[in-house]
Amino acid sequence: MTTTLASLLETVEGARWLQGRSWVYQFLIDFLGNPPSLSLIAPWQRQVALREEMALTEGGRRLQQYFGELEPCELYEVCRSETEEYERLFAGPDALLPSVRESVYRSTDLRSGQRCMQQIRAVYEGCGIVFNKLDSEKDDHLSIELEFIAVAGEFMDQTRDLPDCQLMWLDTQIDFLENHLLQWSPQLAKELSALARTPLYREISRILEEFIPYDLKMLRVLRRELA
Repeated sequence: MTTTLASLLETVEGARWLQGRSWVYQFLIDFLGNPPSLSLIAPWQRQVALREEMALTEGGRRLQQYFGELEPCELYEVCRSETEEYERLFAGPDALLPSVRESVYRSTDLRSGQRCMQQIRAVYEGCGIVFNKLDSEKDDHLSIELEFIAVAGEFMDQTRDLPDCQLMWLDTQIDFLENHLLQWSPQLAKELSALARTPLYREISRILEEFIPYDLKMLRVLRRELA
């Protein structure tokens, strides 16, 4: 196992991905699940400019440039405009994307939506993962599904000395990306890209579209090495 992981880490790209993927997921979780207040955007603005894994996607590189050029005196106005954009897109009374949920995007009727929710809950329960839902998010909300992948990735890393357990967490992520997130997030990303007016959410749409399939590709590479 150690040799296999070392082979992936021998490349700069592999090291960036394996060490930074949970950070990218947390970035998406924070800005797709919360309005970008000053207390949220200020620390992220400092981190994004320094994190090498942002260069793994075109959207990440553009966002890195955007944040890197911001002056401290501009942050308040940026937070105001991006918070307004968040409300316009996701949370306002006339939000353009009010239901960023898998069952909404994939289901044609109530029954299929219920089956979708049951499948997702079964995955969470089977892994023993319970989420702290501050805003009563549904289990198929984008931020919850992204958090599931981030948490499963952390468990994969923590069980490095337990090959069978690590392999289980690896397969869990691949299955969830293939059967859930990648079944609907590309459509959402395209809609967000078409609707977003501000730099933050335009680039988030690109990161969402680019990083999830990239992450799946890299997980498959790791899986083949473990076979």
